[in-house]
Amino acid sequence: MTERIIIDFDDEKEKPKKANSDKKVPEKERIVIDLSEELNKIDIEHIEETYEDQILRQKVDCFYKGGSGLNNFYESSLNFPEGIEKGFSQSFRINLKDDFFNSVLFNNRYIILSSCTGHVYFTDRFTGYTEHKAHIKEQVFEKTGLVYSNCVYINSLKKIFRYGKTDEKNFDSQEIHETGEGVFIWSNLNRYKNLILFTDYDPSLQTAGLNLLNINNTENDGNEKITENFFRFEFKVSRYISDRICIAGKTAFILTDSKLLIFDIEKRTGVMTELNLKTDENSFLFYSGNRIYITTIDYELYYTDLPVNTGNFKTTGIKSNYINSIGGFGDNIFTGTMEGWKLFKSTGLKIYEFEDEYENRIESIGRNILVISKSNKIVFSNLNRFQEAEGYVISSDELNESEFINSAVISGNEIFILTRKGILESFTNDKLNIHI
Repeated sequence: MTERIIIDFDDEKEKPKKANSDKKVPEKERIVIDLSEELNKIDIEHIEETYEDQILRQKVDCFYKGGSGLNNFYESSLNFPEGIEKGFSQSFRINLKDDFFNSVLFNNRYIILSSCTGHVYFTDRFTGYTEHKAHIKEQVFEKTGLVYSNCVYINSLKKIFRYGKTDEKNFDSQEIHETGEGVFIWSNLNRYKNLILFTDYDPSLQTAGLNLLNINNTENDGNEKITENFFRFEFKVSRYISDRICIAGKTAFILTDSKLLIFDIEKRTGVMTELNLKTDENSFLFYSGNRIYITTIDYELYYTDLPVNTGNFKTTGIKSNYINSIGGFGDNIFTGTMEGWKLFKSTGLKIYEFEDEYENRIESIGRNILVISKSNKIVFSNLNRFQEAEGYVISSDELNESEFINSAVISGNEIFILTRKGILESFTNDKLNIHI
């Protein structure tokens, strides 16, 4: 880099016709700026780290529905851009032209997607460039996996795969589990410490199992699977088993046949408890604020404090004609309905209600922002000022086709949105509006 900047002032009218290259330009006709002293003052250690660098050096965990408690809460410092001069902006948009039923996963470098057609995508979370696409034969991905310390785990109906070295841009996968004949992986993945939890189900025998897979010991020096680090707790199913495993502390909870399986993960012991509620496969089960919450078939929300010793749940007083989504943090509970969304305290006190002519679905919850989907429209609501919100339509690339938002998650200062037909978009809150 040059250490001086020289600015010359030439007057064409006063220039001689024959330029004398040896003649020096008088000092009064030029400005010389000496940068050598300023350059020496720059301390590289004090150069501010970029947001991208901060994310890349992190060890990221990612769960279905935000955390092991399935409460849709994503820990993030993302703020709503207040004022007319600021707003949300689209960082990128890509069309993968594939079908998705599950949710977005992410680690420090990539957005990870797995489709119904057996394709797996690793897309750069900062640029939107898909660095890796692979097809795993005879596999269908309908449920959501997880990320543990940047390692990616995805589950098809029959197998679980691990991508352990994406930090090094190595996209080799390892099969770490396969179910038996006629048995299907039924749930989304969840995790307790170094154990992956998932359920499987055999429709012909009407049996299910809660499985614990030690992900620190799934291979040996010969790259062969070790089965002694696998534990299965089996139980009978007559009507339904939920695809959700809720973890609170060291206990896992699963709804099945209007009963609640309470499983101590460390002791490897489980108890099937009769509930005083009517539930089905669509009932929500989540943990928040030292409570376990369950919705009934009548869309009423019940709770019990931890530790859970019986199936006697108490009503919160929260009830709707229909609840399509739910979540919260602390003593705040958000519900999505056919007519908008609502915010309650855990006591049942309604704090706010947004009335809408369209169905609102709670996609993800931050401390400052609530992410709502309305079919093909995404809305970011300000939780510090309920009247403020920004909405964007996720349009299809095809004429006479509409998109349906399948998942929207918060990660750092970004919001990643995926539609069922494969539109992936990223939004940030750094837009600067210029008003003329």
